[in-house]
Amino acid sequence: MTSFEVWLPLGALALYLFDSTQWLYANELIFLHGGGKWRCARIPAFLVSGRRVFLPSPLTPGTPQFRVRWSQSDQRGQREDTAALACFFQALRPVQYLVNTLLVILLVLPVELLLFGTGVELLALMAAFYLVIIGTLVVVYVRRRELGLTGRAFAALSFDALACSPFAINLVRKIALRRSLVGNPIEFAAGAFAPAALAGLIDAVTVRVKEDQLREDSHSPRWEELEAYQQKLNALRTGLDNS
Repeated sequence: MTSFEVWLPLGALALYLFDSTQWLYANELIFLHGGGKWRCARIPAFLVSGRRVFLPSPLTPGTPQFRVRWSQSDQRGQREDTAALACFFQALRPVQYLVNTLLVILLVLPVELLLFGTGVELLALMAAFYLVIIGTLVVVYVRRRELGLTGRAFAALSFDALACSPFAINLVRKIALRRSLVGNPIEFAAGAFAPAALAGLIDAVTVRVKEDQLREDSHSPRWEELEAYQQKLNALRTGLDNS
């Protein structure tokens, strides 16, 4: 294989992974929705420039992900509209199938280069990749209102997908990230998560709260606020254990 045949699939995969990466602040989490169930993503504890680096599973680009922010003084009274959220997922479903198709084509690329090289087969594969991208963007455009996309947002997504084709594999993730979730994420999870998934979320936020407390003076107003929030989380966790 020539250097081009090696670097083309590696470069495409690297661009896809780069575009998938999320840089999260200390109070940010990622909620995932797959198979009709909600869960909180496992986010590494190590920091890079004060941010946590989250790389979703490269093999599940069709899983919507939502960036949420917890706060010990969260006073948001809004609640997520479950009917609107169900409509969003219904509109997103064909896009999920299409981005999975894009991933399959990307994974076929090194096989094609190994077996056939840079001949007409490569051109056909690349043409198929762009045709699926265009089809995906058409579906997104038709359903843009249900997906909560403005014209400017759709234009930005389209530019990314067409200018750098591996970025198109992340269209489901990007659409969900733009939408996010309304209201207090812990309250949302208490109503939407299965008990085991909710327990994992509470444990993850509790660890973050303890980390924040270590950076504060003991019994300072901020420390006391975090301690009160931790007690609320512990009570919620105890209720789960006793149910």
